[in-house]
Amino acid sequence: MDYEIAFDQEEGSYRVFADIEFSAIAEWVSEHLTNKETVQRVWQAVSLAEKEDETTEFQHGIFQVVISPEGVVVKRRVDMSQAEDEIKAMFDTQSNFFQASNDGIESECGLDDLIDLIENWHEFQQ
Repeated sequence: MDYEIAFDQEEGSYRVFADIEFSAIAEWVSEHLTNKETVQRVWQAVSLAEKEDETTEFQHGIFQVVISPEGVVVKRRVDMSQAEDEIKAMFDTQSNFFQASNDGIESECGLDDLIDLIENWHEFQQ
């Protein structure tokens, strides 16, 4: 997984930036792994996945995170309810052609990639 940790001038803090296929993971780490306790909980889940073959699920705001022996899956919900009418208006002759979805974005990577990312992220947070 390719990523970069850089200072975001607009937000005034460090963020993880990644390719589109890993964007949900990058957003989750940037927005929710901002304190020591949360990082430790994720470390614990990674350790359980590696050593005990256990699966751990987190709900962090709009992010649903599943850490398992196979890796991590992060789903980011998207609220399309406000944009649904505007989007349907673009297809005014075929109103059933498009239906808004709140499924959102899903990213996944292996445990080794997650461990590397969290180690680097933790260094920036100190």
